[in-house]
Amino acid sequence: MTTALTLGGFTRDFPLGQLTTAGGRPVAGLRLRYRVFGDVEAGAENGWILIFHALTGSADVDAWWGPLLGPGKALDTKRHAVLAANLLGSCYGSSGPTEWRAERPDAFPELTPEDLARAHIPLLEHLGVQRLALATGGSLGGMVALEWGRISTIPTDRLVVFAAPAAASPQAIGWNAVQRMAIEADPAWAGGNYPPGDGPTTGLAAARALAMITYRSGAEFQARFGRQSSRSSGMFDVEHYLRRQGDKLVARFDASSYVSLMRTMDLQDVGDLSASARDTAARVRRVVGVGIDSDILYLPSEVREWVSEYRAAGVDAEYREIASLYGHDAFLIEWDQVERILRE
Repeated sequence: MTTALTLGGFTRDFPLGQLTTAGGRPVAGLRLRYRVFGDVEAGAENGWILIFHALTGSADVDAWWGPLLGPGKALDTKRHAVLAANLLGSCYGSSGPTEWRAERPDAFPELTPEDLARAHIPLLEHLGVQRLALATGGSLGGMVALEWGRISTIPTDRLVVFAAPAAASPQAIGWNAVQRMAIEADPAWAGGNYPPGDGPTTGLAAARALAMITYRSGAEFQARFGRQSSRSSGMFDVEHYLRRQGDKLVARFDASSYVSLMRTMDLQDVGDLSASARDTAARVRRVVGVGIDSDILYLPSEVREWVSEYRAAGVDAEYREIASLYGHDAFLIEWDQVERILRE
């Protein structure tokens, strides 16, 4: 594929053909919507950058990592081509459960982070990518990045994983389970069989409000809201904030995609860490695991653990930590710290 300098980026769809999931199910008819920023010719010379987004993110990296993307920035569009695809199961152009249900009699497949990583291989082959200077992502995107290190068929210089464990903990699974319960309790959920554009808005808003508590920290809530009631009569400011976050997600995201991708996060498990490390060492030159000191969803100790195991197995692996009041979401907020880590 030959493309001129495209600093503004372009968006296209790519038919995957058949994907065999980690559970052994062959799935046909899947599609990835992807976006490329930067100079493709420079990418061929200096390596591409591959980015995996978080739960409700998209291929529009400029919308959620914008301060890091551009000429001379950490994600340098002058020296590299930057690629991001909307993850399977999401609702921003790639194949997802609501569209699938409208067109097919069978259920949308249950996908693991490994499946989401594997789906990128034919896309990169289609684009002629022969080397990655960097593969990175945070939260769900970090899980997919960690799996990418194990299975990639394309040499990768650096793998930077933000706020993601090697295996989802029971507590993290529990947080997601309660969110699913909130969605399922909404009568409009209808077992997931609701019309496109409709659905369990009340349940999804409640699920998002709960999620925001796990994405931020108690210290931030104390500093930001305290016990104030200045926004709405009879309502604490923190409650106003959580309701507002729920409403904002309902306006832009699909409940079935939310449920599907949460299940994907719950299924995160690289298996034996020593074996995973050996697989990664054969594909990736250097690995950086990044924890967040105030993260209550995926604890920094979980990241330190797999980094330590990788290093013990011979991987050039290092641990870095973001210091922040913002909890799990710090990798989307603490631009200076994230940039320093990516620039190493």
